[in-house]
Amino acid sequence: MIRKPRIAGKQTTIFRLPKSAGMPKAKALLLYHARVKKHSQLGAGRLVAQRTVSIGTDTSWFNAQIIARNPAWVDVPGANYVWYSGNLSNETAIVSTRFSISQRRNILAASLFLSVDNYATVIINGVPLVYDAPQNTPAFYNTGRSFNIRQFLRRGRNDIVIIAFNANGQRTVDNPAGVAARLDIRLSSLL
Repeated sequence: MIRKPRIAGKQTTIFRLPKSAGMPKAKALLLYHARVKKHSQLGAGRLVAQRTVSIGTDTSWFNAQIIARNPAWVDVPGANYVWYSGNLSNETAIVSTRFSISQRRNILAASLFLSVDNYATVIINGVPLVYDAPQNTPAFYNTGRSFNIRQFLRRGRNDIVIIAFNANGQRTVDNPAGVAARLDIRLSSLL
């Protein structure tokens, strides 16, 4: 919060939103669009046609490599902890997935469970869902967080990009980092 004098001598309060890991939202969205472009080159992704489905982080996510779960991290059933497959000691991991929801079903409910050591930006279909400020918050990976994402999803193609950050630099044994995410989607009967 910054106090700035006004013309009449009264002070005005200006609130500034935090940058995620020093990364402006514009850059995070550029990374998102670059990832979506790569997905387009790779193909359509998986089709979600069943009434209920869970999609957890694993090696089917673009740029994701499964890593061992640190004992301090919450167990995420149906998902693995992953990090950037190109360099496991990198301080940033960008992992993503694409899936399509049947045009013949409505989305009744959808949630995302996220556990990240240390913080993340999550973008779903071009809209930021999570935009953490730089921090080392054990609750982010010790208990994890759940988000209602129903309004972010749509019938047809969906893209989810997670940009995960490790506090204090590179990922090492003494400075662990990892991200696990699980999407749970419930659809209607065929229309």
